[in-house]
Amino acid sequence: MDFTVYDYPREIWSILPAWEVALKTVTFLPVILFGFLGNAILCYIIVQIRALRTPTNLLIANLAVVDLATVLVCPLMFMFHNFYQNYVLGATGCKLEGFLEGSLLITSVLCLCAISYDRLTAIVFPKRSRLTKRGAIVLIGVSWVCGLLLALPLSMYRAYRERQWRNYLETYCAENTTFLPSYWHVLIGALVWFPLLVMFCCYSCIFLKLDRYERRVLRKEHPISVSYKRKVAKTLFIVLVVFVLLRIPFTTLVFIRYRRFLNDNSDQIGSDFLILWYVSHYLMFLNAALNPLIYGLTNENFRKAFRKIPLSRLLCVPALTRPTGKSKQRAKNGGAGCDPGAIAAIARLQPRAPCGNEKLANLSGWLICPAGPQDNQPTSPSKVTNVSQLKLTTDDTPSSGTPEARGKTLGSEGFI
Repeated sequence: MDFTVYDYPREIWSILPAWEVALKTVTFLPVILFGFLGNAILCYIIVQIRALRTPTNLLIANLAVVDLATVLVCPLMFMFHNFYQNYVLGATGCKLEGFLEGSLLITSVLCLCAISYDRLTAIVFPKRSRLTKRGAIVLIGVSWVCGLLLALPLSMYRAYRERQWRNYLETYCAENTTFLPSYWHVLIGALVWFPLLVMFCCYSCIFLKLDRYERRVLRKEHPISVSYKRKVAKTLFIVLVVFVLLRIPFTTLVFIRYRRFLNDNSDQIGSDFLILWYVSHYLMFLNAALNPLIYGLTNENFRKAFRKIPLSRLLCVPALTRPTGKSKQRAKNGGAGCDPGAIAAIARLQPRAPCGNEKLANLSGWLICPAGPQDNQPTSPSKVTNVSQLKLTTDDTPSSGTPEARGKTLGSEGFI
């Protein structure tokens, strides 16, 4: 059909109004900056501190790398596509836009699945062989290969097109409406439903394990504090809710959009749908910015490691501990005694966290305070001190005066 004899049937506006461009740019900048800083700091901490280079933390580092690339590449491409009426990224951008966005997002959720499975094996199946560094590298490679392969059709079935009207040159990125609408069901399954199922099953098993362990401890042993179960339940709830809230809107709109394409009603996509389409992409990129908080910097060891690096002083992060009057007095008396808060922290049973194992012995000084001479313990913790070898020293438990209670040691299968 010769379109040069017809005027462009829609309004020609070239670029969005300046206020709308400014508003969308301002809303995206915090996501980009926050995601960049969070993921970059997480990678820096794992690279700099040798004790944190555990198999699980390698998976978290890979997740941070993927999310870092996501917040740097995908929002910029999406904004260029959204700001202009014509497609300004050209033939190369048309091939790479969907492919990069799809591969990064799929690789990210596969990393989340790997992290969930590692936590499951560490807590629920502790006697089985745990993930090694070699196994973590294999999982990282598999996640990248699967992400690239699943997103490859988004590059193969999209093409840059130009259409000359009498008064306007239209450029757009055309999609194969015969293949891609059906294939989007596969992509949505990989982006949302498969990782959600894996995470829900893994974290449900973890919570049930902690619940059985707490009941067994309270029934057969002295009533020590097992408050970590509530903290873990809250963390797992946040992980699942954040994932669902930030992914489901995009899933819903994809089905609505391609149903309209299948019914040849693409012209019915109005401004209301475009606003929702913008918000759904914003939430997807926001998930990449929040992942370092959920999986990394909320962990105690990561927070303490972060406060040790020079960047924390630039960001005005407070010191780890501020000496109080009692602690100064204890220091003058030769380090006798210990802060009750530190004893309570040691006394809690904690499951193996993403970075918690015996390789963190050189970080033990941040948690374990020196014991007094009356305990026949060295005045400073040894580098090989293991939390599971520390004995309960609290006197407020009902059975703390019995030899059996004093002989109890922290630790159980799956906990360290």
